[in-house]
Amino acid sequence: MTLNELRHRIDEIDLRMKELFLKRMDIAEAVAENKLKTGDKILKPQRETEIINQLTEDVQEDLKAPYAIFLSKLMEVSRTRQYRKLLKLGAEFQLNYAETALAIHEAVYQGLPCSYSEKAVKNLFPDASTSAVDTFDDVFLSISKDKVQAGVVPLENTTAGGVYEVYDLLLKHDLYINACEIIQVNHCLAALKGAALSNIKTVYSHPQAIAQSAEFLKKRGIVTRESSNTAVAAKEIFERNDMSCGAVCSVQAAEHYGLSVLAEGINHNKENATKFVAVSKQLIVENNHDRIAVVFACPHRSGSLAGVLGIFGDYGVNLTEIHSRPDGKSPWEYLFYVDFTGNLKDEHIRALLFQLTEELPFVKIIGSYKSK
Repeated sequence: MTLNELRHRIDEIDLRMKELFLKRMDIAEAVAENKLKTGDKILKPQRETEIINQLTEDVQEDLKAPYAIFLSKLMEVSRTRQYRKLLKLGAEFQLNYAETALAIHEAVYQGLPCSYSEKAVKNLFPDASTSAVDTFDDVFLSISKDKVQAGVVPLENTTAGGVYEVYDLLLKHDLYINACEIIQVNHCLAALKGAALSNIKTVYSHPQAIAQSAEFLKKRGIVTRESSNTAVAAKEIFERNDMSCGAVCSVQAAEHYGLSVLAEGINHNKENATKFVAVSKQLIVENNHDRIAVVFACPHRSGSLAGVLGIFGDYGVNLTEIHSRPDGKSPWEYLFYVDFTGNLKDEHIRALLFQLTEELPFVKIIGSYKSK
């Protein structure tokens, strides 16, 4: 057969497959209607496995795995269709949120004045009274105990990655992300007035600031020590009064604490930026929100994470972030934090979350906000 003839054969097969696919989707919707009446679950993992094993049993060995993948995806797409149908038929699935932003009179951040965190909180809440606390946990506690309406914390950096403690605290304190702010980060090396760069043997800063400036520091053989915040590090150097010590901080923090700037722009990524988020006790969904944050756990099945990520694709949703964290309960068990595009008011997003809630052992929405 010629190439054109072979292509024609494939086209004919594809057309027949299309017709069968559409028929299958119609039947899948009818199954959904039936299950809504009986209260039966859409996903039956054991039944799906049995069907795949049965259908692949007599398939030649080198095509068994590809055919199993094809069948699995077909079943996944069918389930997506069924969940959409269930919502249209009035299946019970409630998302609880406020549609109006909170009036923020008091906001809290971690660190000291002239830190990147202070800049973020003032950008997000220019009319609010702001205060600083020592730790990220203190930020969340202040909100949980109603001392303030909101807090601002760093969530991710373009160089050093996620601030994983913050992800853990969102779940621990049952708070929600309401807004974000991107702050360009430009670190300097600061020390006591009169010190020279050649004098500096040890620098103090936040672990992420150290990571962002690692090339500069390693090249000069400088030892690093951790501080809770870049501005805290600047204050510590001033109080330590040691000419051999320096801080990785902002120029503003150096000037505020009476230090001399020995080198500017020491972060190796000149596009370095940190994503800060505003958190509160209320999940808020406004019409201009285009990002959703969710945390979930996967079932104990082979390929379960890949399957979950595939579901996002089935709904045409783009994942913008994904992080894994130990669940803190069982060894080698993880929670997955994802950010994705969409608005919680959108019908297809509701269907997506409905499916995730029905099929996963744990799902929690932890935020809705407008991207920057």
